Amino acid sequence: DLRSASRDPLAAKLKWFLKKLKVDIDSDLIDIVYSSEKTVVPLAELTDEQKAGSPGEFGAVDNMRVRVLPVLGTMPATMGQAQAAYVLCEIGGKPFSPIAGERIGKNVRHKRLQHFKNREAAIRRQHQTDDVNSGNDNNGGSDQAYEGRMIQSKDGKSNIWVGPVQIDSDDVEYLLGEVWRNRCAVTGARLGTILEFVRWDLSKPSICSNLVLMSTHAIEKFDESGQGGLSANIRRKIEVRLSSCKVDW
Repeated sequence: DLRSASRDPLAAKLKWFLKKLKVDIDSDLIDIVYSSEKTVVPLAELTDEQKAGSPGEFGAVDNMRVRVLPVLGTMPATMGQAQAAYVLCEIGGKPFSPIAGERIGKNVRHKRLQHFKNREAAIRRQHQTDDVNSGNDNNGGSDQAYEGRMIQSKDGKSNIWVGPVQIDSDDVEYLLGEVWRNRCAVTGARLGTILEFVRWDLSKPSICSNLVLMSTHAIEKFDESGQGGLSANIRRKIEVRLSSCKVDW
C-alpha cells in the first residue's frame, strides 16, 4: 500500500497530495506499484523555451514534474504489467501478496534477534524459580530448560514454554520483510517506530508461526493484557498472517 512506498519520488508526492486532501492512505482499498530502487539519475533540465512557456505542463501534479529524459523506456511498461497482473488476479479470485519494502540489513536483523533472545531470557528468569520450587524441574533447571520444556506461569493459571530461541537471522529477515512488512502488527506503524518480536502464544515455542512484530508501546499493552487486550479484528488479522508463515523445520 501507499505507506510502504520508499525511495519513489512520485509515490511520496502522491502520499503528500492525498494527505492534503484528507484521503485515508491507510485504507485497504488503495494499492500501488512503486520502485524502491534508489534514484541515481536526476530529471533532465527543462530547456529555456520550456521554462519560458508553461513549465506546469510537464508535471502530473504541482511541484512534481514527469521525467522526460533520461529514462529507461521499459520501466513504464513494467509498472503497467505489474498493475494489470494484480488486477487480473483480484478479479479471478486468486489474489497475491507481493513483497513490499526494502531488504533488511544484516545489522538490523542481528539487533532484532538479540533483543528477542533477551526478551525470552527474561521470561525464563521470571518463571524459573517458581517452577523449580514447585518440584516440576528435577534437574535444577538449566540443561532441561535449554532443550525446551513447559513450566507453570507465575500466577499458576497457564503453562509457558521455555527454551532456546527457535529462529535465526534468515528467519528474522523473512519475518520482517515478508510476513510483517516491517510494521507493527497492532497499529501498522512503521517509520520512526521501534519494532520487536513477541511470542503470540507463550505455551508454544518461538517458531516463525508464533512470532508477531509489535512496537514497544503495543508490547507493553500486550504484556499487560495479552491477546484479550486487542480487538477481535486485530487478533483475526494477526492469526491469518501467522497461518501464512512458512513451515518451520
